[in-house]
Amino acid sequence: MNKVINVHEIELVENPEGLKLFPNDVLERVEDQRVRLVNLDKATTLAKVSGTFANIVLNTQSGYKRIYAKVAGVDAGMVWIDGRIRIPIEAIYAIDLGN
Repeated sequence: MNKVINVHEIELVENPEGLKLFPNDVLERVEDQRVRLVNLDKATTLAKVSGTFANIVLNTQSGYKRIYAKVAGVDAGMVWIDGRIRIPIEAIYAIDLGN
């Protein structure tokens, strides 16, 4: 990741369903993509074990947006959050497990 951002300063969006996401991966480096997957796995495990919420930063066509939700599951191409909402992994810029 080339940019340093403060996750808590990014606009919080209650419902990500209406966001226009980029069709390609927002992370270019393979190392960054691996870190994203590891953090998504951690967020999934913590949500199941202790009900932990995660800040998920999405790179949208109108800039960075943040959602605060439990990660219900992850597969090769999608992330499921509460409410059965699916988000493409490629649109996720960062995951923060802190409050």
